[in-house]
Amino acid sequence: MDAHKLWMLRDFIGTNKVLFRIPVYQRNYDWSDSNCNRLLDDVYTIIETGDKHFLGTIVFMAAKSGGFALQEYIIIDGQQRLTTLMLILKALSVVAQSVGDECYHEIEEQYLHNKYCDEEFKVKLKPIKTDNRQFLLLLNGKLDEMDEETHIYQNFILCKERFERWCSRGINPSAVLDALTKLEIVEIVLTKGEDDPQVIFESINSTGLELSNADLIRNYLLMNADDQERLYEDYWLFIEKTLRNKMDYSNLDDFFMQYIVYKTSKPVNSRQLYSSFVKLFKDSGYTQESILEELKYYAEIFGAFVYGSKAYSEKINKYLKSLRLLNQTTCYPFLLHVFDDYHHHNDVIDEATVEKILHFILSYLLRRLVCGVPSNTLRGLFTYLYKRIFKVSSNKKKYYESLNKFLFTVSSKDVVPSAAEFERSLQRANIYGNNALCRFLLLDIENGDGKEVLQAENLTIEHIMPQTLSADWNYINPEEHEQYLHTLGNLSVTGYNSELSNKSFKEKQEIIRENSKAVVLNSDVLAKDSWGIVDIQVRAKRLANIVLARYRIDKVDDDSIEFEYIDTMTLDDYDDVTGKKLVSFKLFGETYRQNKFVFMLFDVIKLLDKRQPGKIEELARNNYSFNATKRKHVHLNTNGEGMRGPWRVADGIYVEANLSAWSCIRFIQNLLSVFGYDKAQFSFNVVAEEPSESLEDDD
Repeated sequence: MDAHKLWMLRDFIGTNKVLFRIPVYQRNYDWSDSNCNRLLDDVYTIIETGDKHFLGTIVFMAAKSGGFALQEYIIIDGQQRLTTLMLILKALSVVAQSVGDECYHEIEEQYLHNKYCDEEFKVKLKPIKTDNRQFLLLLNGKLDEMDEETHIYQNFILCKERFERWCSRGINPSAVLDALTKLEIVEIVLTKGEDDPQVIFESINSTGLELSNADLIRNYLLMNADDQERLYEDYWLFIEKTLRNKMDYSNLDDFFMQYIVYKTSKPVNSRQLYSSFVKLFKDSGYTQESILEELKYYAEIFGAFVYGSKAYSEKINKYLKSLRLLNQTTCYPFLLHVFDDYHHHNDVIDEATVEKILHFILSYLLRRLVCGVPSNTLRGLFTYLYKRIFKVSSNKKKYYESLNKFLFTVSSKDVVPSAAEFERSLQRANIYGNNALCRFLLLDIENGDGKEVLQAENLTIEHIMPQTLSADWNYINPEEHEQYLHTLGNLSVTGYNSELSNKSFKEKQEIIRENSKAVVLNSDVLAKDSWGIVDIQVRAKRLANIVLARYRIDKVDDDSIEFEYIDTMTLDDYDDVTGKKLVSFKLFGETYRQNKFVFMLFDVIKLLDKRQPGKIEELARNNYSFNATKRKHVHLNTNGEGMRGPWRVADGIYVEANLSAWSCIRFIQNLLSVFGYDKAQFSFNVVAEEPSESLEDDD
């Protein structure tokens, strides 16, 4: 690796016969207008002061020449700055030509193009495929053929307009070009075979401020691949196109999050996502192609979750859309299992069963939302749900029934809210406080199971009894007004933007009659001469009955369906023991019942002492400790001094008893190592958890 400080234009871009290639593993060009404006502000400051300006670092690897005497550079880091500078130069060239400033010749021939190269290598910058087409159209002046949604187009226009304004203030293009020559960079040149671009790339981007997890994963899979072009074309491009919404890549990150949870049955947050992916890749023996092939398969399923798919029935797509409208995405890891079973095990789950499951999941989540059940347990629930239900493999023969029974009988707050509780909450709960839920319920009531009539766009949620009571509403008791204001019985939808109007009921009726196409919602409202609390109560019951009928779920009672509530864990699972209830442990082929982790530790110490008498005593005499945490602490000694909770396990032998489950497992792990035993000799059983703890992202 070699690093130099140099002038960006003169020493880097302006070099003759050079090609800057953005490799396929890099993300699309996505600098925002604020990024561009900030750079242009810096250029303007240079014009005013004449001072030089440090632009940043460009990391690249020199590749074989693509033509006679042509030097190719593979850009590892810095493509956003480099591409933006090329757009600036092109915009400056266009403006210079329009005002008769001859500097445009220099820009075109020295900075944007290799003047004396073959046509194939004429353009100095070669972005990734999706950006390259737009860039070439721009260089050839075909703006009318460009995609105006791309950052390449938008940032070019931004730069061009700013240069035009500068010209109007007397700043000519030559002065701008002169300022650009005062931009400095540090070039870091990597040596192939000596420097690992992946390590350097991750080090440069270790803050995580610029790159998404999807960016890091793409780079990890493609950067060092010998056939990265083919892998990109065959797999990654499909994944990206399937999940990208225009220039929004957020679904990609979400997909990888749900995929990791699906694969590991363990919670993960965004800060752990990349490292968890790398660990999964290494531990599972994937090749770059095999995991890309798998990701392509699951991306197609996930694409149906977020956009819908013609591959599935109308009912399936409608249920998936409803989950999206309610922002209920925590169920996706479980649904990845369900859809994978549907694709590969049609004998245990067919299309009709998938529809039943989706109806159940939607109804379950809707009940929770309406009843105000906290959502902080949902990630945990759906992380473990599939494993919990189908650990007994025969349950797959009764796929829907097993899901139903589990959630109706789970002994935690995740149990299905009762129909009575659901009905009561539909009539009395503050529905308006959850905008997504409110819109969903109102539109679902109106549209029914048939073809959608009303769409959410441009619709306003209207309070029939207004939020502020005017003189026209003086017959309403203030306490009752507060109690019923935001309930289902007092809400409708209209295309009229009332701005929380406190109009009279008659005026409200006219607004609804003229601006709302909702027939089911408004039939009783339009038939009334006045509107009061009793009217709200009656309407709430009517609307609630519609929802209850549509999202009815009956409890399955089937004694043949059983769940295995015992998990076997190893010493490598020490990070997952917190909150677990111990049942038993196994050491040297023998099983011992025990319900406390610290007592299990004592038992293990005694068993080891029987195997190798005197070894424990020796450790105690030497004040044995291990680094379970960063703080060194005595764990075994002869007198209990220095311990937070000493416990005598034998004459003259004390052990630290004030330990967490995690520390107990690490303690046992270290003791086995000291005694020279393979850690595989030990395992322990815990009650399979019914996740109720919060697993919210801690970013």
